[in-house]
Amino acid sequence: MGINDKVLIINGSPRKNKNCHAIIKALTRKFEENQINYEVLDIYKMNIEYCTACGACEKTGYCRIKDDMTPIYEEFNKSTGTITVSPMYFSSVSTKVKTVVDRTQAFFSSKYVLKKPSIDRDKFRLGMYIAIGGQPEFENQFLGGQIVMDIFYKSINTDLEYNLYLSNSDEVPFEENKDFKARFNRDVDEYIKKIKENNN
Repeated sequence: MGINDKVLIINGSPRKNKNCHAIIKALTRKFEENQINYEVLDIYKMNIEYCTACGACEKTGYCRIKDDMTPIYEEFNKSTGTITVSPMYFSSVSTKVKTVVDRTQAFFSSKYVLKKPSIDRDKFRLGMYIAIGGQPEFENQFLGGQIVMDIFYKSINTDLEYNLYLSNSDEVPFEENKDFKARFNRDVDEYIKKIKENNN
């Protein structure tokens, strides 16, 4: 992997020492064991303003708001992948994750309105979405967040190949859920393998 190639891990939870924290800790441990460059984006500690649909990016291809989101655009561009870890908020991703998603409207406008992409559309990038729901599993539990993530990963030109859903985390947390941890380990190992194959 090149010096600028790294996987971005979006921590979509404001809570410490809960399921998202444990999952990200397990992710980074595997990345370090496999010498995968990564960066954790603790977005709840960042100043990221809401998209106001001002239309500026439809004229320039870039967001007019200058805040902690500004350097993240280039991080998405240089990345070799993005993993989003988010709790479920009213059947969707957390508020701050949705704010980041909305701000990628700048990429969308540059590609589809101006036809002058401000992100490299030919670069390989691999995506993963991990959603954590406190309630026991029910039909369409994760559908709202999945729809948002599908659009988000298209916006940042990243192939979303892995979607992992953890239900009933209030009763059975990540560290105790053997079935989910088995799926998690399998998918993360595959993810790492593909990252290595495409960046050698």
